[in-house]
Amino acid sequence: MLKIKKQRISFIILIIVLAFLLLGTIVVVIRNERTLNIPVKNSDTVESIIPKVCEKIRKIDGRCITQDEAGVFGVMIDNHVGARPPAGLSQASLVYETIVESPITRFLAIFSLDEDVVKIGPVRSARPFYVDWIKEFNGPYAHVGGSNEAIENLNATYDYNFDEFYNGEYFYRDNYRSAPHNVFTSSALIKKAVEDKKWDVKSDFEGWKFRPEPGVDGNVLGIEIDFKTYDFLVRWEYDVTQKNYVRYEGHKIHAEKDGAEIRASNVVIMYTESSIIDNYGRRDTRTLGSGQALVFQNGQVIEGLWKRDKLTDRTKFYNQAGEEISFNVGTTWIEVVTAETAKVKY
Repeated sequence: MLKIKKQRISFIILIIVLAFLLLGTIVVVIRNERTLNIPVKNSDTVESIIPKVCEKIRKIDGRCITQDEAGVFGVMIDNHVGARPPAGLSQASLVYETIVESPITRFLAIFSLDEDVVKIGPVRSARPFYVDWIKEFNGPYAHVGGSNEAIENLNATYDYNFDEFYNGEYFYRDNYRSAPHNVFTSSALIKKAVEDKKWDVKSDFEGWKFRPEPGVDGNVLGIEIDFKTYDFLVRWEYDVTQKNYVRYEGHKIHAEKDGAEIRASNVVIMYTESSIIDNYGRRDTRTLGSGQALVFQNGQVIEGLWKRDKLTDRTKFYNQAGEEISFNVGTTWIEVVTAETAKVKY
């Protein structure tokens, strides 16, 4: 009888042990399932948890790409009051702005052939100093005619002269705009022209240095370039949240018709010399040599110099120690000024 009782007790203990083991297994399974099915917040995406490795860096703006860079093209964009608002300017990788006829400025906008830009313009005429700057990149230069000196220079020295006068099928007129501020093109039309003309456009220009992450924010939150006329007062204001500068022109945010604001990750003030050469007010502006430069990034200003020895060189920027300045990834605007044509405050 005693033996039977002992067997029953042993059996009960065995059952209890097995129950605990089973319960422990169930708990582990539930915990694993919960771990595997934890919802990921938008801010905790795989890309943010695992550092993204850049396979290739695009030379024009430092952006990450997965294939070889396709090269770039430039467009001469109008900035006359009657030409506003622009189209496509917010998608440019690099923009040069300077005076063509006082106080009117014009833009040389450099776009990557990798990008899809639906509408670009209004496209206007070429000037010699803009021809000098496009030679840094050796890509198609879209314009509508130009000064005699600019056209002679392009015809004699540039392989990718893309003048609307002789390539009208790759441009179009916007009927809701007044001439001469109504000529537009697109990246698709530019690419079609490159294909039709069998142009071998390469990304063989010199690249700048780009830093992988923006620097620490400073307290220089505004830059003003006063081209001495109300409509051509330019101001760049640093947006601490987006880590870039928003552009104001004529005392209001400079935006496209669809509301796309014009912003830049880097703003450069490039000092040079310029003089009027005819009764129309056209100018001769120095693009080679060196001069003072101010580079604005992250609410900070770097004082230094710009240098460019020959037309096939990139314009590069150096700090006061002679070290090449690294740019933030993204769009850069270069404001080319002289002491006579603009007042700069920051």
